[in-house]
Amino acid sequence: MSRAQHEWLLYLYAESPLHAGAADASGVIDLPIQREAGTGYPVVWGQSLKGALRQAARDDDWDADTLRTVFGSDPPSGAAPGEGGADTAARTEVTAEQGALTAGLLAVGDAQLVALPVPTLQHTFAWVTSDLALARLARKYLALPEEMRPPIGPPERTLGGVALAAHTEWCGKGRDEVLGPLVVPLAEKPDATAAAWAERIARDGISEDGVFKPFADKLKRDLLVVDDDVMPELNRDCTEVVARVQLNSGKTVEHGPFYSEYLPAETLLVASLTLRASELSELVVDEVRELLHGRQIQIGGDETIGKGLVWCRLVGAGVESAVDAA
Repeated sequence: MSRAQHEWLLYLYAESPLHAGAADASGVIDLPIQREAGTGYPVVWGQSLKGALRQAARDDDWDADTLRTVFGSDPPSGAAPGEGGADTAARTEVTAEQGALTAGLLAVGDAQLVALPVPTLQHTFAWVTSDLALARLARKYLALPEEMRPPIGPPERTLGGVALAAHTEWCGKGRDEVLGPLVVPLAEKPDATAAAWAERIARDGISEDGVFKPFADKLKRDLLVVDDDVMPELNRDCTEVVARVQLNSGKTVEHGPFYSEYLPAETLLVASLTLRASELSELVVDEVRELLHGRQIQIGGDETIGKGLVWCRLVGAGVESAVDAA
């Protein structure tokens, strides 16, 4: 990897329900969230996330030159959609002074699911992840310097739909647990690999400092790993679907009801970021770190009613991480 190229993982920890909208209705849901076609897992597409990051930089008073260097030119009005989310309203025409469209230095990957909060009878809720989600997360860490990669792979799969737990409180012979709409058997003993991943995700994705510590401690205790047959059903049934109406000036219903889908608060996602250039100013690198690490930004729709607030955590060279804290 060139020294002029910086690779990071960007964790997104939902403070409020998040709606990154898909193009079409799905069943009774008029405004569904974005999902992967092959797995059905919730996702925030890279173009939507990049638009939200650009808007966060604007809100942080970045100058026009730095915005263009990092994120590229604004798409022209009327062009085919490229970056959605909060950036859509800020698109401007390319003028003669701006010249041709240019690509930015920052490449933004899809934000894929790490762990989903699911209602339970114990401890109110648990974070649920899967073999696939952890395998993807382990693969993303391979882009980082070797000393920052966790020395753990995904847990071994179990038979019969048995869920693995990170903590002894979830284990016991013949123990079943309600996870959302399902009753899932739990392993008799805690799984060491699941526990190691819980520790790493809590440190890197939530933070063990200050007001975040109770949530990091809860994740280390309440992370469950279900198999790839159980997770798709939880991904469908444990999102929030809200009936909404639009009122006119007379406070009567003009449109609706319509149904919007949200990822619930406490959801964890992760995306890969690459900041590249042949001659990259450290000032630009510092700007990106300052913008995203430990900061709250807004992603997706319904921002005027407080939706889509997420806490950002960067993992990579030059950023305090679990490795630095160890």
